[in-house]
Amino acid sequence: MTGPRITARAVSLARTSGDRTLPQVLRDNAAGLPDTVAIRSKRAGLWRAITWRDLDLRVRRTAAGLRALGLERGQTLCLISENREEAWITQMAAICLGAVAVSVYPDASADELAYVLSHSRAVAVLAEDQEQVDKVLTAPDAPLAIRHIVFVEPRGLWHYTDPRLVDLATIACDDTDGEIARRIDSGRKSDIACYCYTSGTTGRPKAAMLNHAFILDNAYRLMGALGIEPGGRYLSYISPAWAAEQFFGFGLPLLAPLVLHFAEKPETVQTDLREIGPDFLMFTPRQWEMQASDVEARMMDAPGWRQALYHWGVARGHDRAAGQGGLWHRAVIWPLADQLVLKGVRDLLGLTRAKAVLSGGSGLSAELFARFRAYGVPLGNLYGSSELGLVATHRRGDMDPETMGQLMPSDPTLAQPIEAWVDETGELRLSGLAFSGYLDNPEASAEIGDAAEGYHTGDAVRLDDNGALIFLDRAKDLRRLATGAVYPPQFLENHLRAHAMIRDAIVIGDQTRDAVVALINIDMEIAGRFAERHGLAFGTFSELSQLDPVRREIAGAVAAVNARVDRGARIVSFANLPKELDADEEELTRSRKLRRGAIESKYAPLIDGLYSRCASVPLDIDVTYQDGRKSRLSAEVAMNRTAAEGVA
Repeated sequence: MTGPRITARAVSLARTSGDRTLPQVLRDNAAGLPDTVAIRSKRAGLWRAITWRDLDLRVRRTAAGLRALGLERGQTLCLISENREEAWITQMAAICLGAVAVSVYPDASADELAYVLSHSRAVAVLAEDQEQVDKVLTAPDAPLAIRHIVFVEPRGLWHYTDPRLVDLATIACDDTDGEIARRIDSGRKSDIACYCYTSGTTGRPKAAMLNHAFILDNAYRLMGALGIEPGGRYLSYISPAWAAEQFFGFGLPLLAPLVLHFAEKPETVQTDLREIGPDFLMFTPRQWEMQASDVEARMMDAPGWRQALYHWGVARGHDRAAGQGGLWHRAVIWPLADQLVLKGVRDLLGLTRAKAVLSGGSGLSAELFARFRAYGVPLGNLYGSSELGLVATHRRGDMDPETMGQLMPSDPTLAQPIEAWVDETGELRLSGLAFSGYLDNPEASAEIGDAAEGYHTGDAVRLDDNGALIFLDRAKDLRRLATGAVYPPQFLENHLRAHAMIRDAIVIGDQTRDAVVALINIDMEIAGRFAERHGLAFGTFSELSQLDPVRREIAGAVAAVNARVDRGARIVSFANLPKELDADEEELTRSRKLRRGAIESKYAPLIDGLYSRCASVPLDIDVTYQDGRKSRLSAEVAMNRTAAEGVA
């Protein structure tokens, strides 16, 4: 027995994809908007602009250069770089040739890079700088298949002698025989444009194959759902290794079109964000949590009167967001709070002109949504996947933080409207979408289903009376205890991370256990400032995590989350990890999703201690640094009981 089906409402926009590819849309923008700014990048503290005409020319000349190096249709170019105009142009140039682009997270290890290079059968790499070149050269096995390593930044590479190294600045050349123009004109919307690897939370990542139509249809979904208009500003910050940035950073700026911005470097993103004042922004939940933590950290250092003013202003912001107040509040109190407090917070965040800002990738707690909306930031949820694209989001006036919003409209020239229903197992199913499959993995492609029967999302979801999606958890992650109680791990973890002092959390409990316990990764900056304010001495992260006042703060956060769930699903004990969870140690994916199996295996002594109700547990583990060095961490970790123990 399945639930009722809901269908996305149709939206008619002036700009549609038609039968075009990404390079064909770029070509048309260059013809129709030649002198309009397409990209703005910051270099040496100054913003510089590229028009659509110049951008199209640079892409074609880079494509001609890649062709001269031997890159051909159907071959793969891998890119490992921070978001910058050179990487964008090089990816688009490869796609012009009919080649396939695949991006790797810039903080990926040499082993992770080697897997992508090998699995995608890459023949060339764009590496941003010496650090990334070194990863390619030291990646096991895969480098032998790489014919060219094109680098962007030459610093530190002058003495390198590998003949495959090529400076990107030297390869551009003219399309003298018109072959690039012919390749662009002959492209088809069904051609694969890029591979995007899934998070790989339970095993090796799979490569979702994304074609031109799919990327542009997702851009249309954003335009139709969020009312995105031409000329808006977008900051490209999410790595293109994540499928969402292919939609936001490539499809959307081309189709809308938008002005695409690139920060000078990752360390200056917050400053650059304030200078840009983007209309549209997409961050992961972790990045929004860090934004909120930064505001809280600054307030911890402020004088008492300023803290009191801040809390008063935020409280008025909550009232405004909830519509709780009469004429006096609307006319006087809310504008006063906005001028004295909230406007300054939005300016600090760089979101003074934001029209639509989104959180996607995993869940964000309702508390943080409420906080940003109190600031006056229109933060909304975004739900989707690498395989099926963007499915649902909040619209203006529809900002219930408990939901993922409404289904998004599809490009009528490319796809039927999205249709959603919940099957008899509680899993969300979708039709009206097209998936090109996983590279070299027909079994996994078959498991996700097809358009006729409806694709499997793997997510446990409810549909409310208004047709909005309420995400519960990954269907496979819903846990049942030995007592018969069922609990949603992500729900608990999302609400725990809403506390400024908690950076990550993983809750544990299955059919072999009679209760839920948690491992907590504190935020060192926030906890460190807390300790300094209270005159607490510590020398290392491990020492900070075990301070009694810090543990009491975490206990308060756990108690608040326990109040949100049934007794049988409450956390009965927790431990603060003596080190930060790290993607380099395969405890997190590169998009900061938890690798539950790896964490539970590595910290098994702590988990056993939480269930055996000891006072503390000695932990002795290996620690691996990004450069490959290893060391040993030994710490005595306290086991913390909660008020839920005995009632679970």
